[in-house]
Amino acid sequence: MNQKKVVLSLLVSNHFGVLTRVTNLFSRRGYNIISLSVGETENPKFSRITVVTSGDEAIICQIKRQCAKLEDVKAIQEVEEQQLYMREVVLVKVRVTYMNEEEFMCFVAANQAKAYCIEQQLYMVEMCSSTQAVDAFIDKLEMFEIVEIVRTGGCALALSTATVYDER
Repeated sequence: MNQKKVVLSLLVSNHFGVLTRVTNLFSRRGYNIISLSVGETENPKFSRITVVTSGDEAIICQIKRQCAKLEDVKAIQEVEEQQLYMREVVLVKVRVTYMNEEEFMCFVAANQAKAYCIEQQLYMVEMCSSTQAVDAFIDKLEMFEIVEIVRTGGCALALSTATVYDER
């Protein structure tokens, strides 16, 4: 079985219950959602759901067919890896000892992140980058005391003239 990870961009009606219907479709059929993000588009009538999932070719085709059957799904676009531009945001609360404060601030700056002092020795760190860079950043942050982490799912667009609207 040749499993692959894919990024699907769904253009959906922007109203109550749409996200639930899409995620229920995945749940009922036992499909895994690796990452999920949703937000209103430039047109307030629509939202874009970015789903990262995995499966063999047959499963991916089945996911796309099942999503397309949902009344609220207006278009589906599989964003090919060579055209994929995806970013994720992570917020991390980190406790830093006085001895490590300068090292911590250099580390944050070197990773193109931002740190905000919440109170003495407690910082909020913000980073927006690729999923791989966010994973590596969190791994490296382990040298300090991580108190709490939250991260978004990936938001993605194709690096091409094609849009999800072209898929309608």
